[in-house]
Amino acid sequence: MISQHELESFDLLQWLGTGELAASQLCCNQATVSRQAHHVQQTFGISLKRLPGGAYGITGNDRLLRLERQVHQVARFLGRRPMRLHLITGKGHLAKGLPQGWCCNPPSRLEPWVDGAALLDSYVLDACIMQRPQVVSLNSQRFCVIELLSSPLYLVSNGSHALSHEKGIKAADLASQTELIHLHALPVATRLATEQLHASLIGEQRQVVTQLVKATYLGECPITAKVYYVNALGLGLQDRVCIDFDVKYTTSDYLVILRENMEAPGIQLLLDQLRLSLRARANRVPQLTCTL
Repeated sequence: MISQHELESFDLLQWLGTGELAASQLCCNQATVSRQAHHVQQTFGISLKRLPGGAYGITGNDRLLRLERQVHQVARFLGRRPMRLHLITGKGHLAKGLPQGWCCNPPSRLEPWVDGAALLDSYVLDACIMQRPQVVSLNSQRFCVIELLSSPLYLVSNGSHALSHEKGIKAADLASQTELIHLHALPVATRLATEQLHASLIGEQRQVVTQLVKATYLGECPITAKVYYVNALGLGLQDRVCIDFDVKYTTSDYLVILRENMEAPGIQLLLDQLRLSLRARANRVPQLTCTL
């Protein structure tokens, strides 16, 4: 019905969200991607439509397309085309040293809106890196969720506020002197969970009028510290100062695959490579724990 290259163009266009990124991954031009994706839509009587946020979704009956994609996934497992790993924002380090025969998505403004689980379920993706907010609602009979790495969560700022240099910070200090940066590059579920975590940490303290830790800083620094959360890997980045506050929360990264694909050779190769890479990284960063 359709060629391997035609379906690949269509899949990558839906996954990556732009003809430019799909063409770059396929080493062809955007006109070729557009033409091949259009033929797939005509063949199966479906359409690619932009969803809120900019990612692509399919309208129409995609039952036959799902079957075709399943066949093409088997071809990827046999090494005929690259297997596909989706990384959420901030997990680019997991793409370093991917085993031969695997590719992953480049950073993109559309990434927070990509539904990795839906693309796995429809055989567009072969594996996906997710965090706890994304995996809690997955069907355990359909998906296999494998914990890779865990780390305490830390509250950081850029160091331009007095709060970044104080000791023994309390929830009241956070409530009166901080503003959570809404990192819109994060997956939607992660961003919402982070906002909920921050709200729970400061509790009812927003209702309490407090003074700055040291009034002498009023004329020298911003009144409100811009803060956000990182795991241990984010502590060493330039201009980040860890605030002396115990978040008491552990974050984890997970590899998600379809249960039916657990024994596929390419999946086992990916797991072996990730295990070696993450153990080496955990040895360099004591706060990290490789759980794979």
